[in-house]
Amino acid sequence: MTGGAAVTGGGAVTVGGLGEAGILRILNRRFAAVPAAGDWPEGTVGPGDDAAVVAAPDGRFVITTDAMAQDRDFRMAWPAADPRGSSAGAGGGFAGGYSTGWKAAAQNLSDVNAMGGDPSGLLLALTMPPTTPVEWIDGLAAGLAGAVIHLGADRCRVVGGDLGSDDRITLAVTATGDLAGRPAVRRTLSTGGFGGPGRGGSVRPPADGGDPGLDLVLCGRAGWAAAGLDVLDTRREELLCRLGAAERAGDSGVRRTAALASSAQLRPRPPLGAGRRAAESGALAMMDVSDGLLKDAGRLAAANGLRAELDADWVRSEARALEPLARTLDRDAEDWVSAGGEDYGILAVKPAGTGVPAGFRRVGRLVGRLPGGPAGPEQDTAQAPGGWDHFTGPLRSSRPQSG
Repeated sequence: MTGGAAVTGGGAVTVGGLGEAGILRILNRRFAAVPAAGDWPEGTVGPGDDAAVVAAPDGRFVITTDAMAQDRDFRMAWPAADPRGSSAGAGGGFAGGYSTGWKAAAQNLSDVNAMGGDPSGLLLALTMPPTTPVEWIDGLAAGLAGAVIHLGADRCRVVGGDLGSDDRITLAVTATGDLAGRPAVRRTLSTGGFGGPGRGGSVRPPADGGDPGLDLVLCGRAGWAAAGLDVLDTRREELLCRLGAAERAGDSGVRRTAALASSAQLRPRPPLGAGRRAAESGALAMMDVSDGLLKDAGRLAAANGLRAELDADWVRSEARALEPLARTLDRDAEDWVSAGGEDYGILAVKPAGTGVPAGFRRVGRLVGRLPGGPAGPEQDTAQAPGGWDHFTGPLRSSRPQSG
């Protein structure tokens, strides 16, 4: 890539000499591949003006935002340490940017999915130092577009954004979504679910702390992204040594498991459409799993004055495929499953004994609070000690109770 781009002493092309116009050319070329890129209805305004004008077909739109900061939410070195033994090169190049762009899109598309909506737009704010490699930014844009395409957000457009300079890369993405006339499914329990007679109301928790008869069902995997984070955070030389030793000891598939786990962390695959299916099947409440299943289930429960219990048998079963990798890295596979975040599955509440939506599995239940137990949403971290916290980092889980 030339045309005014700065070249460092090592020969790497950076964005320093491109200017905003040059960077925008790179971004817009990649975003043109999004299926809905050329489909702007009459009366709407796409990228390139002072602001975009987007449609809100039923008078509302879902909106969410999330940010990724260099060295906190991603590292420029990823995915240089490849568990299969090859090296992506220092800084990860195009692949590192691609993974960051994919994940930035995926985590926002997941939030729209968790409300029962279909993604309709992405708005970007990107700051970076002039020394950022052009290859990395090209990968970032390709990853954003790739997530929209491959995750199935066919009606989602990139509607615009902002560029700025800073000492580190930060990418903030705002996503919008369309409910198509459906009620949003929130964390607080609805009495009727989709189309039910009591929608908009709430389920009153049992005053005596009894069982409210509510199952937790999950669409998506649990634990794989957390395992991938531990793989990526292990020094390359140590990782390859540990994997080699595990293979010699008989764990022949551990290297492939490590690669799949890394992919789950770098390029998560939220099950878009699952939120809408759950809503249409009568889900009473819903959220995505970003900070860990135990922690997010606890948040959902606390919003309704209840407690969450994961099914210990399900946790053990889900952890089985990860156990060889956990042994290799001196970790606990069940801890990955119950406390690990960023798989972006959909967690929903259904009345016990009713059908489970297609693609979902029962993983636990909501129960009444114990006498004298914590009450109120502010106590969610007390009842769910596992998971991720943006200020304290990963928190290991306590072993779930059998439900």
